[in-house]
Amino acid sequence: MADIEIEIDGNIINAKAGEMLIAVTDREGISVPRFCYHKKLSIAANCRMCLVDVEGAPKPQPACSTPISDGMKIHTQNDKAKASQKAVMEFLLINHPLDCPICDQGGECELQDVAMDHGSDVSRFTEGKRIVADSDIGALIQTDMTRCIHCTRCVRFGAEVAGIMEMGGTGRGEDMKIEPFLAEGIQSELSGNMIDVCPVGALTSKPFRYELRSWQMNAVSNVARHDLVGSNIYTQTYKGRVKRIVAKDNESVNETWISDRDRFSYEGLSHENRLLVPKIKVEGAWQEVEWNVALDFAVRGLEKNVRQADQLGALSSNTATLEEFYLLQKILRGTGSENIDHRLNVKDIDNTISLESNIKLAGLEGVDHALVIGSNLRLEQPMINHRLRKASLSGASIDVINAMAFDFNYRINSENIIAPNQTALTLASILKSVLKSAHTEVPEYLGNAEVTEIATQLANQLTDSDNSVIILGEHVINNPQALSISNLISEIAQKTNSTILNVSATANSMAAGLAHFVPGKGGLDVNAMLAANLNAYILLDIYPQYDFHHSVQAIEALSNDDTFVISLNSFKDDVVSEYSDVLLPIASFYETSGSHVNVEGKVQSFTAAVNAPSDAKPAWKVLKVLADLLELPGFHYADSMQVTSEIMHKSYKQHVHDENIDITVKRGVNVIWQKSPYAVDVLSRHAVSLQDTKIGQINSASMNKATAKKLEITQGDNYLGVPVSISESVANSCVFVNANHAIRGQS
Repeated sequence: MADIEIEIDGNIINAKAGEMLIAVTDREGISVPRFCYHKKLSIAANCRMCLVDVEGAPKPQPACSTPISDGMKIHTQNDKAKASQKAVMEFLLINHPLDCPICDQGGECELQDVAMDHGSDVSRFTEGKRIVADSDIGALIQTDMTRCIHCTRCVRFGAEVAGIMEMGGTGRGEDMKIEPFLAEGIQSELSGNMIDVCPVGALTSKPFRYELRSWQMNAVSNVARHDLVGSNIYTQTYKGRVKRIVAKDNESVNETWISDRDRFSYEGLSHENRLLVPKIKVEGAWQEVEWNVALDFAVRGLEKNVRQADQLGALSSNTATLEEFYLLQKILRGTGSENIDHRLNVKDIDNTISLESNIKLAGLEGVDHALVIGSNLRLEQPMINHRLRKASLSGASIDVINAMAFDFNYRINSENIIAPNQTALTLASILKSVLKSAHTEVPEYLGNAEVTEIATQLANQLTDSDNSVIILGEHVINNPQALSISNLISEIAQKTNSTILNVSATANSMAAGLAHFVPGKGGLDVNAMLAANLNAYILLDIYPQYDFHHSVQAIEALSNDDTFVISLNSFKDDVVSEYSDVLLPIASFYETSGSHVNVEGKVQSFTAAVNAPSDAKPAWKVLKVLADLLELPGFHYADSMQVTSEIMHKSYKQHVHDENIDITVKRGVNVIWQKSPYAVDVLSRHAVSLQDTKIGQINSASMNKATAKKLEITQGDNYLGVPVSISESVANSCVFVNANHAIRGQS
């Protein structure tokens, strides 16, 4: 589009032909009121608040839907424009209730702001105002639809961004209502963004209802740590407590949206189950003590039980900060031990996926083809799925290889439901098809792979695309051939010039890799530690019945009478209390400074929004003091940024797996075990509103009839403590477990 000149309020401005006028005025800092316009949504032009005077036009024009052309003269502040805007404002206020004193939107309400400039202090409307009955649309969003001004932002958000047409307008004229289509209400994993886009108090946060006014809170920039994106957020606080989470704009990470998990998990911070006081176990009974007593007890316990360095192990959940990972491994290595690991949910560490992502998050929007393997992206990585949906809307084709059919919010080119033990063979067939098409020699290990019609189709899609990506999800983590799958994907990507996005290890797992929180030479991985009956452990925010793949073995190993366990935890847990000797209360999300590393390797640091409650302390500080008491050198840090700086000046060689590929079909029934989307970490599990949603209540062991018959199970039975759901959407010889509670004894 060529550069042109237009005149706005007497000033000459350069712009692009065809741009919408409101985009030009926003860029130039010219104030034009609006309600229905949103930069990330389609143009509706139904509120008419942005009317301006365009010379030559017979009547005022909406700035949001008026494309500019060379020589246009626009007036945003003359009498004609102001009179039009004032008339629209009067019309919008005819039915709007005068309940600003009790409205949660007060202080950040676009209607209030615009009414101050364009409204009147006297209403000429003498008829009765309309009243709209509210409907319960879920645990997260509070409705007061009498306040609705029919801007349709929420409707367009659902249809265009969330990808689910859940809200719409019914009726006409005064009887028009914006309401959900289904009785279940709003079910989207991104639904909370409707609160942000609503310009009035019609849609507000249900957990935040009647809590505070916006001007009473402080806003601190922060980073959400529930997944591999690291969405940017503002943590809003009042008197040392987190009261609300809202999105912060960052086009390269999360644009202007966040997932419901990022928005509402803060509720868990005030849960009664918080661990608040240090405790030590004396003769089998817990005693609450001061920090110095607890730390001294911990140090003496280590000195007594660890005669050799290799008898000490350190394990951490994958939600720790980069700095916490680094300090804990530094303590272990300072004592001479290499028994360090964070891969608690991996069944076979030697079979670990070794793929590096080589595409930016923003780059996902530009792909023309994607092959998704082993992931329900929409619920597991909502913001990555949002980027992929944008690519789909731009014409990208998407193929899926999964063990179960999922509800995607974009069109799928082909959904291939394949048993986990067939995944490696299928990828081998795709690779073989790619090599044959390129007239390249086929390696011996692909000899048994038959080039099927499906394999040929998937191979051609990758080969014929100019910008394709292969996305590997976390369902593959415990596939018996996970390493082979990883290596096959690497080969396919190389031969088809595709990029790779590896989302198999989520939360802050990338930070663990950067901090080298894995076993060094001669060190034991997590499963080897549990089998070795170590004499002592330092555990960082671990809840074994949720975090370990081998949960029963983990609890048994940690409960050994001869094992001394120091647990740094943010929440109380009966199982943790049973095997621990020392409980040290640590800060949870938003209560500590630190860094998150996202899937593209971007390090995002953040400060604490609030102090941890009671006697809880940031884990990095606890680890620093513990190191000092152990008389380890090199722990003279004044703040977490000094730790970050030290990490950035170090480089570790990543362990490289061999390139062996095994495509032999393994017999038997494969179990894919996934925590439900709102049970992925301890904070989410304690967020009551999230647990009350339909997504939070996902809890089933899905299998088809053939698999159920093989296992001698019927609908409604329990499998691994989870209700059985028989569905033909699951591949043969596969059980897909989505659990929202602790599972013990999973295989």
